[in-house]
Amino acid sequence: MDIDKNTTRDFFHSEESWQKTLEALLPLIHPVDQDATRIWFAFWPLRLHHILNQSEDLDQRVQTLEMEGRYWLKEQLDSSLHLLFAFQYWPAVKAAVRSFAESLTSCDESLESQIREVAKTLASDLKIPESHLIGITAGAFMALQQIGLPALATASTEASVKRSSPERFLRAQLKKRGRLFSFLKTVNSKHAIVFDERNKKCCFKAINGQDISMAAGMDRRDYLSADPRCSEGPIPFQCRTGTCGSCWIGVLRGKENLSPVSEFEKIRLEYFGYNFGISKCESHPPIRLSCQAKCYGDVSIAIPPWNGVLNVLRSDR
Repeated sequence: MDIDKNTTRDFFHSEESWQKTLEALLPLIHPVDQDATRIWFAFWPLRLHHILNQSEDLDQRVQTLEMEGRYWLKEQLDSSLHLLFAFQYWPAVKAAVRSFAESLTSCDESLESQIREVAKTLASDLKIPESHLIGITAGAFMALQQIGLPALATASTEASVKRSSPERFLRAQLKKRGRLFSFLKTVNSKHAIVFDERNKKCCFKAINGQDISMAAGMDRRDYLSADPRCSEGPIPFQCRTGTCGSCWIGVLRGKENLSPVSEFEKIRLEYFGYNFGISKCESHPPIRLSCQAKCYGDVSIAIPPWNGVLNVLRSDR
């Protein structure tokens, strides 16, 4: 295992340990952030961190993995957490995890217990339910392992100063989508696909039964100048047949409005290494290939900043 010289060994845990911890924590996370937490950990898996850090020739490894986009968490920690409702508490969470790490004298507690202890204490200080903080606190612990304590402490922090409850947050998202696409509710039903809940302009429409990747390709706005992966629409793609894996997405809300995941899609998700934490019996997981997911209602998605084929190097984990 690669150990960052700037982080104590007490905060390094295996993929298996993290997966067990997340499975235990997931029911304790408020529903508004359950899928968002799963998506964040799928976007920033420990496997990716190990592969990149253990590479003697990083350029060659990146080429082998067919990596594209921005794949270093240390360069975008704050922006990566925007997809969580609890991001509004990020400055306090980061400070609490930093304080906990700096004051730790022994490692008798499990990873799950450490995360819950920090979330519980901070929730009491902020006078909010602990369930609001468990997901983002787990993310902070993973960031601590991947980027180290000094980097976590010095990372810039952007967060909304306006506090909101999960219920108000969800009502606001529904209201935005209703305003944007009320004029589309005709005989030929069209649905709203939101790909950044912070910006009401980050939305495109999908014909009923159309896959998300194809619908995204009909959005003719310029995305290429911001992301060289995006030649047509906001979602990267190369094939639209499930072969390339470029169009993977996280489904934050409305996953039940998509077609069930097929066996072919499951196989492809596993091949690319995008299936972290997905149950084999899950019909509507939060990680999908957008070219395989047909739309039958409004959906809110998150587009990962990178794509690649992590499982080419399974033996390196």
